Amino acid sequence: MRPIEKSLHSYQEKLSNAMEELLSMLSYIYDGFIKHKKSYLQEAEKLGKKIHQFEKDFTEEIIKEGDKETVRLLISIAGHIERIGDCYENVIKTVYTKIAEGTLFSDKAVQELNYLFNASKDMVRNVKDIVLTLNPVLMEHSLNLGNKVNTMADEFATQHEERLVTGICHPKHSSMYLDMLDNLRMGVWHLKEIVKKLQSY
Repeated sequence: MRPIEKSLHSYQEKLSNAMEELLSMLSYIYDGFIKHKKSYLQEAEKLGKKIHQFEKDFTEEIIKEGDKETVRLLISIAGHIERIGDCYENVIKTVYTKIAEGTLFSDKAVQELNYLFNASKDMVRNVKDIVLTLNPVLMEHSLNLGNKVNTMADEFATQHEERLVTGICHPKHSSMYLDMLDNLRMGVWHLKEIVKKLQSY
């Protein structure tokens, strides 16, 4: 892994700022989920729009740079950031529906989603630091965390199926839970991809 040129340090800062917005977005979604309040989701939606605008503006700016390898790297990272925003926007839609229908998840389902939310926040924080520092130890830690999240999400999905079969979970609520699980897991996948690209740069 080679150091990114000094002329591109400002881009690292912008990427870090975008990660901070993703972290705030995720925190608002979590509050909306736990407190059943749309106002938190509305704040998260505003940040989602900022993420989309960031990707557009950032890409237009960096394509003017001369180092094509670095440009490709940064365009790819910006694209993953936008995809993470898409995942979180999907979670917002699900939580809106959950609130509108007055749906309540089982304590176990809430516990599982709490884990995924918190692990996702940890991943975003890590990647926020990684795009600035390129810390190889933190990169490896983050990849391990991402792998653990994927394993746990698989276990949660299996446990959810068991709750569905035994009647603990209502079929109507099942798709909401799985939508949230899958989108949070996919967000972590994109975070891992950012780390992998920086690790191999």
